[in-house]
Amino acid sequence: MSKTTSVLYEFIWWAFTLVLAGLVLLPIYSQLSGFPYFVSNFIFVVVAITLTRYLFFLDISWLRDHLVVQATFSILLLPLVFWMVQSLNGFITFFDEQGPDVLVKHLDKDLGEILNSYLKTEYRFFGIWAVIASLIMPLRLLYNVWKRYGAGVRKL
Repeated sequence: MSKTTSVLYEFIWWAFTLVLAGLVLLPIYSQLSGFPYFVSNFIFVVVAITLTRYLFFLDISWLRDHLVVQATFSILLLPLVFWMVQSLNGFITFFDEQGPDVLVKHLDKDLGEILNSYLKTEYRFFGIWAVIASLIMPLRLLYNVWKRYGAGVRKL
């Protein structure tokens, strides 16, 4: 794959990821501007989509032959996993301690129930997806390093 195609491919995926993250978070942002876990929710969506993309399309991405970058990336995923698990736990604890309707009290009853259900489901879905993808990614990178190094890609 040429360098121009690789850059275009990466740009299109990042644009898709950011637009999708914006669309997923738009109902929360428009109705609950003071949501305390908005940034972590955004990070969950971006990490889940990006790492899943690299899990399946690593062979055609820019990262394929950069072995040192892959090793660094694998090491940096460890603190990210711990932070994501803590954030997910903090979210669950927040609702356990404050009550299920703490954020949607100011909305009417029907909209509050819908938004509360959406909020909890979406946050947990992308949070767990991001954690699982982050745990699998170092194994995928290790396999790729082994395969590329054996294929003669000896540049580090």
